[in-house]
Amino acid sequence: MNQDIRKITDGAMMLAIMGAVMLMDRQFAGFLSGTFLYLFPLPMVYYSAKYGFKDSLPVLASLFILLFILGTPQSIFYVGFEGVIGVVYGGSVHAGANNRKILMRTILMSVLLEVTAVLVFAAFFGYDIGAELQEYMDIFEQMSSQTGVNMTAIPGFDSLLKNIFFISIIVTGILEGFITHFFSRLLLKRLKMPLPESVPLWAYFPPKWTGYVGIAGFVAFYASISRPLDNQLYQTIMQGLGIMCIFYLAAYGYIGMIVVLPRKWPSMRHLAVVLALLMLFMAAPLMAIIGFLYITTDIHKNVLQGGKTDAAEN
Repeated sequence: MNQDIRKITDGAMMLAIMGAVMLMDRQFAGFLSGTFLYLFPLPMVYYSAKYGFKDSLPVLASLFILLFILGTPQSIFYVGFEGVIGVVYGGSVHAGANNRKILMRTILMSVLLEVTAVLVFAAFFGYDIGAELQEYMDIFEQMSSQTGVNMTAIPGFDSLLKNIFFISIIVTGILEGFITHFFSRLLLKRLKMPLPESVPLWAYFPPKWTGYVGIAGFVAFYASISRPLDNQLYQTIMQGLGIMCIFYLAAYGYIGMIVVLPRKWPSMRHLAVVLALLMLFMAAPLMAIIGFLYITTDIHKNVLQGGKTDAAEN
């Protein structure tokens, strides 16, 4: 009986916290839910990590009722979805899932949130994707007039801009998933709750074949710019897949630099992070090539694990 009372008390506390935040969010015209969205799953992360997925469902249902009373259509969608992410994350922790699976689930749900948000707002709230793309086009045209380099003259630039826009939505979801994962672990660790063992960064090593797929997409992307296809659909698909491959390789280029350089030169521990960030934003193609080499060669095997590799475990 005491356990049931404790569940009800903790659930009421989580709902009270969310209710207070939603009232503040209305006063700030949606600033909190728009800026700190990745923190909204934390109350449900705590509750579901403590009591499990099944016992968290009544609290989640109560949260949606509270959102319909206090929230706006936008906050109902965003905060409600983040509540679901919190329940899935905490429920996975409670069930003893490993850290890698929890992170992947969080990222996938965050990406789904961002993609769905664009579709929902475009369909129901008058969000005009075409108008936003035109604004970006105007910005590029203004930059071209100031720099003297006409970027909009690149063949198929309209298609390229659309691909970049939609892929940026996916990347935003991935980053939100990482941030939610980081703060959730920090919260649960501070509360001294049992956590799955963290996975070191060097353990996120993919199969080698993904590197070859990535470099093929890299080549296809630049080929589609230099020699655009007559078929607009194929052109869009080639560019879209190519951009995703470049992001993938560049991400592993970043991981490779901040993992390998400090192992070979310990004095570069902090410098490696700064250098990798600068190259990631200023020389993404070069970082993609570094990522390709990191995935497909024996750098990871020889430098980090002394002849052993965990690639086969993934």
